[in-house]
Amino acid sequence: MANLTENVKLLQKAVLFHHGRFLIVQRAANSDSRPSCWDLPGGNAEWPADFIGNQENMHMEDISREIKEETGINVLSQHFTKENLTFFRTFYEAKKEVYTIITGWKVELPSDFDRKVVALSSEHIDHKWVSIDELSDYDFGGKRGEFIIDIIRGSI
Repeated sequence: MANLTENVKLLQKAVLFHHGRFLIVQRAANSDSRPSCWDLPGGNAEWPADFIGNQENMHMEDISREIKEETGINVLSQHFTKENLTFFRTFYEAKKEVYTIITGWKVELPSDFDRKVVALSSEHIDHKWVSIDELSDYDFGGKRGEFIIDIIRGSI
């Protein structure tokens, strides 16, 4: 994982909706953060120095790439505009001297989307399409994972 700078990282998560349900993914047991807990697709931005795409809004390409890598789902980068930004928080971790910018995005998948096409990466071991009423049935990592629930609730 590469941060944007040595002391700043951008963490992006997406709530992918389809017919009133949204996708959650279960982190692998060997994850550094919140092992075996449930999560949303997305991750820390990794912007290579030799990036050739649209450098004005690199976050859009990055979250699109993360979703594809983690779930096999293609979401066009144009979905990640301010109209679909539903969560923004900053956090400073003094022990590591790292400042994190956390964003949450809402994406409505096309009505003809096939939920069976989810193809998880090695970072995850399971996935579910759930409703907001089922959130309490899943462990998102306690206090450390509360931001995931906040992102979901902000997208409803």
